[in-house]
Amino acid sequence: MMGYTTDKSIRGKLRVSLNKERGSEMRLRIEMQANIHNRGTSKLKNGVMTWHLFTDMDNQFVEMIDVFPPARVKERAEKNMVAIIKVPEINPGESFSPTVILRIDTTTRDWLMEPQEASQETITRNRGTYCALQKYWEIDDDIIQEMSERMAERTGDDESYTRLAYDIVRDSVKLKTLLDERRGAARAVREKEGDCDEHADLFIALLRTVKIPARRVVGHYYRGSGDPEPHAWSEVFLERKGWIPVDAALGSFGRMSENYFSRIREGLVSERPTIQLKWSGIATQPPSVEEEVKMSILTNGKT
Repeated sequence: MMGYTTDKSIRGKLRVSLNKERGSEMRLRIEMQANIHNRGTSKLKNGVMTWHLFTDMDNQFVEMIDVFPPARVKERAEKNMVAIIKVPEINPGESFSPTVILRIDTTTRDWLMEPQEASQETITRNRGTYCALQKYWEIDDDIIQEMSERMAERTGDDESYTRLAYDIVRDSVKLKTLLDERRGAARAVREKEGDCDEHADLFIALLRTVKIPARRVVGHYYRGSGDPEPHAWSEVFLERKGWIPVDAALGSFGRMSENYFSRIREGLVSERPTIQLKWSGIATQPPSVEEEVKMSILTNGKT
């Protein structure tokens, strides 16, 4: 039997999400399967797996979570929801394959249609938290700094600067498909090509350079059939708009369609592994960790 437990605060949070008013939506069944394989010559003992499931986003509503084996689901930093799974002893050459099934409703939402006033305390806190130099967001890079200075001269406020940064990244970085490595903003601005990672990273770096809070979201883009596509985009904080999504790779400013599944938010750090595995002792060879994600549309509760 599949099952999970949640903190009381999370149970309340899910109920609130389910009661929000919704527009047109896509009801999804999302199945995640991990595989941890012991490639070494000794047992893996006392293992604990932290598995990122989804992050809080105003256009997605979690109806159901099933985890096997049963695990605790809790909220971590930046409203990221994770499953904490106890890993049984794994003998050499053997594997452990936990599964998560989510049922989620996603909607198309335009954040620009719902302005939000932020307190000065919130504005100051976000500027202090989400404008720092991080790996992949090289705000000290000479070319990025020069570019941001020229952009600032052409604009008069944070929103106009943000829109210009979006236009520049969208138009100047040639979109490639699923590169093998994440190159970061400094390489993207020089090589003028990259996948969704480079579009998001360069956009974030250009904003953070001028103290506009920005962060990254990792998830999937699902076209309604076939395999979901791994995807990354950005969020920017504007004083009269709040946090809004920006996807320079796919050409979307302040709006998300029901095709997006938001999984991990990254701003305090520039990368969070989907699966983090810890164990006691020294492994002769680190275990391999793989994940497969499948998505399908539910109609009347059935795929």
